[in-house]
Parts: sequence; C-alpha cells; structure tokens
Amino acid sequence: MTYYLKYRPQRFVELDSSEAREALIRIFKSGKVPHAFLLSGPKGIGKTSAARIIAKSLNCLHLKKGFEPCNNCSVCLAINRGSFLDILEIDAASNRGIDNIRDLKEKVKLSPGRGRCKVYIIDEVHMLTTEAFNALLKTLEEPPPEVVFILCTTNPEKLPETIISRCTRINFKKASEAETVGSLQKVVEGEKLLVDKGVLGKIARLTDGSFRDAHKVLEELSLLNKKITQKDVDQILGRQQAYNPIFLVKILEKGTLLEAIAEVERVVEGGADILDYTKYLLEELRFYLHGVWGLADGREGDFKESELLDYIQVFSHAIAEIKTAALPVLSLEVAIGKIMGKRNKKNGERAKKSVVKSKDGNTDLKKNKKVSDKQWQEILERVRPQNHSIEAFLKAAYPIGLVGSVLKLGVYYQFHKECLEKEANRRIVEQAASDVLGLSVRVFCQISSKKQKQPKRKVINKQDLMTVAKTIFGGEKNV
Repeated sequence: MTYYLKYRPQRFVELDSSEAREALIRIFKSGKVPHAFLLSGPKGIGKTSAARIIAKSLNCLHLKKGFEPCNNCSVCLAINRGSFLDILEIDAASNRGIDNIRDLKEKVKLSPGRGRCKVYIIDEVHMLTTEAFNALLKTLEEPPPEVVFILCTTNPEKLPETIISRCTRINFKKASEAETVGSLQKVVEGEKLLVDKGVLGKIARLTDGSFRDAHKVLEELSLLNKKITQKDVDQILGRQQAYNPIFLVKILEKGTLLEAIAEVERVVEGGADILDYTKYLLEELRFYLHGVWGLADGREGDFKESELLDYIQVFSHAIAEIKTAALPVLSLEVAIGKIMGKRNKKNGERAKKSVVKSKDGNTDLKKNKKVSDKQWQEILERVRPQNHSIEAFLKAAYPIGLVGSVLKLGVYYQFHKECLEKEANRRIVEQAASDVLGLSVRVFCQISSKKQKQPKRKVINKQDLMTVAKTIFGGEKNV
C-alpha cells in the first residue's frame, strides 16, 4: 500500500490541514451538524479523507469524546474498507449528467440500511452539468433528516452560488511547510526511515502544499537508498525542474517555433503529463501578467499585456481540448503554432514553415547554422573531464546543426538517444556546448536514417563504439 493511503488520517485530530481540522472539530463538538458540507481546496490536501471521517463520525457505534470515530467498531471498519452501503462516493467527473443526479434523488428517499445516517460524497462536484446542479439543488434544500451531503471540489468558483449557499463550507488551504513536514514525519516514524536533517523541509517546498505529492516523493526516495539525503531530493528536484514550463515561456518570449516544438518533444519524451504541464504553463504566464500589472508576485519579462492575455486565452482553450484529445500533445503544439504565427505577423512577417523536405525525402532544418569541426572538438574536450562515457557517446554522434539555441545531434540507435537525453548527461553536454558556442544551448537528439548521407567529417571510430558498448553492457553508473 502506498504511503499516502497507508497513513491516511482516520480521525479529525489526525487531519494534517490545521485550519480545516479545527473548523470540523468545532462543528462536531457543538452537536449541530449541517445537512450539507462543501470541502474546497487544492488537490492532495485531505478533502476526501475528511469526508470519510465525517461519514464515520455520523455512523460510529462507539464515538470517542462525543465526536471522534473509534475506528474499531463494525461500522468504522466497514467504512475504512469501503464496503459500508450507506456511504456512497460519486465521482462527478464521470457521473456528471442529470440522469445520474435523478438516480441519486431516488436513492436518497430510501432509509439507511445499517447506519444512523446515509452520506453522499460527491467528488469534483464542479464537473456537474448545469442541469445536474439544478436537479441537485432541490435535494440540498430539503434533504431527508437522515441524509448528509459532502461536496468536494478543487474549483469552488465553478459552483453555482445557489449550491454554495446551501452548504457549510470548509476551506482546505495549501499545506504550509510545517504541516507537510509534520505529515511526512508520521511516515518516517511509521516506516522507520533514515532521513538526513532538512530533507523533509526540502520535500515540502518541492511539492507546493500537497500532502499526497509529498508522500509520493518520500516513497520514491525510500526506494533509492536506505538513508535519504538532500542529494537524493536534489536529483528529483532537478528532474522536475527540467520539465518546468518556464523554459517554454522563455522560448515564447524570444525563441522560434522549432525551439518551442523541440522543447515540447523533450518534455513528452521525459514522461511529463501534457495536461499538468500546460496548466503549469498557464500559471507561469499568470505570474508574468501580474508583473505587467505591477503586482508583488509578478515576474519581469518582455511580454506586452495584450500578448499575455492572448497567450492565456489560447492555452486555456488548449487545456479544454487536451482533456478529450486522442493526441494531447498535438493540441499543445497547435496552440504554440497559433501564438508563434500571430507573433510573426505582428512583426510584419507571415508565419513560415520551420522545416522543409530535401530531395532525398529526409527532413532538413531551415536556417541550419553549422557547427564547425573545431567547435565540435572543443565541446568533446570540455565533456571529457566530466564524464568520458558521455564523450564516447558524442564521438559516435554528429552535430546536425544549430537552429536558434537548439543544437540538434544525429544518433544511430534509440538507446544512444536515450542515454544522451538523460537529464544529468544532457546538462553536461548543454553546458559544454553553451560555453563553446557562446549562447544558452538546448540539446535535441534525432535518430538518423541508415540511408541518410552523413557529413564527410563524420567517421565512426571502432574504439568509440566499443567504449559505448562497454558503457551500456558493462554497467557504468553515470550513464
């Protein structure tokens, strides 16, 4: 069982979000329990856990302190197992229509089968349709006395005011660093993990106020080494930062379409979720917009207000398409194409294609600036003292050319491409190339066709290939 589920709070006092915990304890201590709750807040903060604790408190056979579930009676154990029939959990994302709510309204009329109270937990309630909300409204206004509704949402602003006004609202804020560290400490003690000082705080800052994400990171780290160090956290932090949308924002600011598409391809190949990535991209653009407006959390850039508003609109539309798209990355690429096209037109140019087909049918790059033999040798020399295995891989590759700040390398095999594009290895190559070429370089590898004519200067040395093979099959740790 994953850490987040294994150490999920089972009583009000165990809830990690202090403000929500205190609010719920006050309500249940008073004995005046409302017929409808609205639990709102970001993902991974404990809303569903709180909903289940409420359900247990309303049905527990042996309450502690008058409101805390005992977690030992048959009812509590059944709820913990998810087998208590009087507790119904509904995912509004997949049951969002009016027919689903009509079915719920019919079931509400039935008396509880085993417990004192029937509890309906509707997760992501903001996903319901307008018609479904209207159907739910009457039931929320006059529910049977033995029925309680718990609505959970990450987007309370999408709920009709009529629904919100009929619920007792409990706000779950992003976890503070202290709250996240406290939650992680329970796992450390329960699993008897060895953790260096400062590691939990670093995880807390990395996961941006989500208990679930923090537990996932700690679990991933626990699989790496017996003792978790700050260096281990830095490896995960570096991997996540590599797919930070700030890189794409910088390209949108001054780069080219080719650079933008290459960045998206790198992110996709690294395993990033396109929907989450685009949402984070929107958040970055929001900070730049705040910068234009002079707000405290704003970021400075060369964007105009009209550009940012336009970009935000285009990417917001892309997010809606990504959710249902057969090929989500295509929706993002189309959005980038629209933005780059508009930017070029504003500069008095028509949007031009970034690639053309050569006579032999292979794809070559327009405005492809060559990397000289001397420059390539200098790059190899700078890589050598840092990692001779990476140098061997580069010797068995060749520079296709430089387009903007993207250095395209030709490689011959998929494993070759994967090794060079590993985060740590890619950073070494990019740093060396940036130093030699005099600009901030991004590396992008492309598998070459066997029929493709290679540059005259490229001769694959047998010794280089032997070194590469030894690296792969001999198990060098750094590559």
